[in-house]
Amino acid sequence: MKVKLVIILLFIATINGKDDLNAPQVEIPNGLLQGVHEQSYNGRTFSAFEGIPYARPPVGELRFEAPKESYNWTGTWIANTKHRCLQTLGPAISGDEDCLYLNVYVPRENPSPSDNLNVIVHIHGGGFAMWDAHFYSGPKYLMDEDVIFVTMNYRLGPFGFLSTEDKVAPGNNGLKDQALSLKWIQKNIKFFGGNPDSVTITGMSAGSASVHLHYFSPLSKGTFHAGVSQSGTVMDPWVIRHSPLKSTVRLAENAGCPTETSRELVDCLKSRSGTKIAEILKSQESQESPVSFGPVVEPEHDGAFLTQHPYKMLLDKTVADVPWVVSVTEREGLFMLLFAEAMSVTAEQDIEKFLPQLLHFSDADDGLQESEIHKIKEHYFNKATTDFTETFIDITSDRFFLAGADAAAKLQARANKSPVYFYKFGYRGQHSLVELVLPNAKHTVATHGDDCQYYLHSAAAEDKLSESDEKMKSVFSQWLLNYAETRKPSIKGVEWNPVSGGDILEFLYIENPDSLFMDEVEGLGDSSFWNNLSLKDNEVRQRIRDEL
Repeated sequence: MKVKLVIILLFIATINGKDDLNAPQVEIPNGLLQGVHEQSYNGRTFSAFEGIPYARPPVGELRFEAPKESYNWTGTWIANTKHRCLQTLGPAISGDEDCLYLNVYVPRENPSPSDNLNVIVHIHGGGFAMWDAHFYSGPKYLMDEDVIFVTMNYRLGPFGFLSTEDKVAPGNNGLKDQALSLKWIQKNIKFFGGNPDSVTITGMSAGSASVHLHYFSPLSKGTFHAGVSQSGTVMDPWVIRHSPLKSTVRLAENAGCPTETSRELVDCLKSRSGTKIAEILKSQESQESPVSFGPVVEPEHDGAFLTQHPYKMLLDKTVADVPWVVSVTEREGLFMLLFAEAMSVTAEQDIEKFLPQLLHFSDADDGLQESEIHKIKEHYFNKATTDFTETFIDITSDRFFLAGADAAAKLQARANKSPVYFYKFGYRGQHSLVELVLPNAKHTVATHGDDCQYYLHSAAAEDKLSESDEKMKSVFSQWLLNYAETRKPSIKGVEWNPVSGGDILEFLYIENPDSLFMDEVEGLGDSSFWNNLSLKDNEVRQRIRDEL
């Protein structure tokens, strides 16, 4: 019996040894990596390296600090693990603080450094507070093409964006994580067969805004050569936080920490467990905005990600002169029903409860809130047959995404010689990305993130796409790959002109795979209405204009 057991174990060891020998391996300066083989959508064998450390674990004394490059290792790093950063949004706390890992996908059974393939990077969305590199951004579609694909995790919530508005905790560590991962790509992607001189960064929602923010940061200079922002720009009101210290102090007080000095506050929070901070934050989120922490303008210091407001840099024309594609979907705000449900907003009479939090009135006095809420209600609820849900979607689409995208595209087109391209996505396929968070959502329109599903594989996708979805996937593969190669997002038989930078916004409307055409509008998302309200972001922009 013992002899049979030994033979069986030896057989298993031999099989595993053979598999290990056949597994893809790549040597980088940090050490040897071993990945796994996976199958693309069309059955191509590709190499997946998941869970490569690009920074030291940001725990203990490194919590709330800028990321530091990863240590070297001896032996073989088995890169077959998915990671998620610690987060609170959702039914339960999930993830870990030790989460600064990236993933590299190579369309070869054995990566070859001589391939010199274009590199596409995706930065995940989630309000700077949730999700991870695997949530909706799978590699199966892109691995049918000759391109290297990279995704990364970055710190979220207070772990990535806590700020004391001084040099003790200046903020933006989540963005500094992203910048360090882009530097890692510059140093290492050649060993996987990627071209470090042809890196296109893409992102959706908060990832989309992150892409745009890299155009304004000295830390990201020279690390990418084209960008794609899908549903998120620096001009959206939810991106730059105007009073980050308020959320930081509230978190510290709830954690029983002193707040007299920034150093005492941060040192005390470092002494709390990550899980405890997450539990406190989850309770805090029920009383205020569910995404309290995000990007900030930092004080001047070495290693800062952003020290000037992006609006000022656009006016000064000091934004990185790199091609940019920016987009929105037809009904962006449908996704915001997730937050409306959490706040029990179901009818027009609930609008007073909804608007101050979701439309960022937190710095306004009560009288100003009442005045501006009245204007919004008059503007949007002025029809006898107003449907609350549809009007809610109109308000959130315009305020959160469309008006900001309109301003950002025009300003950047004026500031740069490199072209800015814009598209609006109106196609509703078999599934919607919103189903990942709102499984019971019934809708027949394109909403937040839906355009991403035609080059990124998500859990919402069918094993076999419909004929129409297949065609849309081909459309996205074509323009994205052409853009990565030539810096022009060309589609055969389709005219796609760049934004001129005038008062009119020119954009490609993607109605369905067989209907793509140029359109134009003077103010996308009712931008003139929103730009004339007494809102905090409008006040900031006016102050910047006055200072110039």
